[in-house]
Amino acid sequence: MKQLQTATVTLAGLLAAAWLAMAWASGIFLSSTVRIDGKDRTSSAFARSKRFVDVGGRNVAYVEAGAGEPLFLLHGCPFSAGEWEAVLPILARHYRVIAPDWLGLGDTEVSLNDDYRLPRDVELLTGLMKQLQIERAKFVAHDHGGAVALLMMDRHADKIERLVLTNIEAYDQWPSQPELKYLKMIVNPVTSPIVFVALKSDWVRHRIFRIAVHDERSLSRDILAEWVTPHTASGERWQRLRRFFRWQLDKEHSSVTQGAVPAMRRFDKATLLLWGERDTNFGPALAKRLANDIPGTTGIAWMKNSAHMPMIEEPQAYADAVLTFMKGTTRTK
Repeated sequence: MKQLQTATVTLAGLLAAAWLAMAWASGIFLSSTVRIDGKDRTSSAFARSKRFVDVGGRNVAYVEAGAGEPLFLLHGCPFSAGEWEAVLPILARHYRVIAPDWLGLGDTEVSLNDDYRLPRDVELLTGLMKQLQIERAKFVAHDHGGAVALLMMDRHADKIERLVLTNIEAYDQWPSQPELKYLKMIVNPVTSPIVFVALKSDWVRHRIFRIAVHDERSLSRDILAEWVTPHTASGERWQRLRRFFRWQLDKEHSSVTQGAVPAMRRFDKATLLLWGERDTNFGPALAKRLANDIPGTTGIAWMKNSAHMPMIEEPQAYADAVLTFMKGTTRTK
């Protein structure tokens, strides 16, 4: 009996030591004043192509390619501008394409005590447009970027010429049920260090992110690395993600998009719902609700072989649909 007790104590001690090592690596003991310099970015070729511009005293990271009319690509959560890697070169043959990183995601500079909520992303976007001397633009918005677009309808509708919305956060319907358990595990101080270490594994990455796609074969090792590494490259970045996700779980924060509904119902600029039909996060019912609420809606274009990430699963078809819509001069229901 005594030997069993000793073994139990030893095992508990080893587990505690292992957890402390993971917690230290994940930055859980960091000061909230720590600043994450976006220029210390991850090493993928796409990340290295990012530019930086001072917006309100912080370095905002963005990718720019092509020439002509400006077209902004607004990424989702927990992604970065890297989610557009496959479609950006196609669109850049026709437009000056700009894809920024939001606060708390990607490589835009933040502190751990900064405010990463949606109104601040609107300020980032409009500040970036000012710095790049862009008065108005076309927009393609996905997931969290779509929520930013909804607030833009309310506060800066004059800056939007045409708009594509893809599987977006809207109303008070986010975060989605499939992702909820992962958000809670990352925010929870006990399980968070374990998830941080586990995400070094390609198998774990694939298992988590398969909720975003219809065909799991689209989740290549490089794509998963582009999505995950910006959050796991350091303890500082991981704590940044935890802060971002705490706001994702905050009902007061999600009420911001619910509060944008009156502005949505006034928005008459041409709007296309370009939607992954097989999405279990933000599915067809949400697209139909948005189409009914936004008077500028020209229709819903279903990406029938895609879930939440049609720009990954069907990049050529997705880019073609964006180009066809953006070049249109008439609206059809």
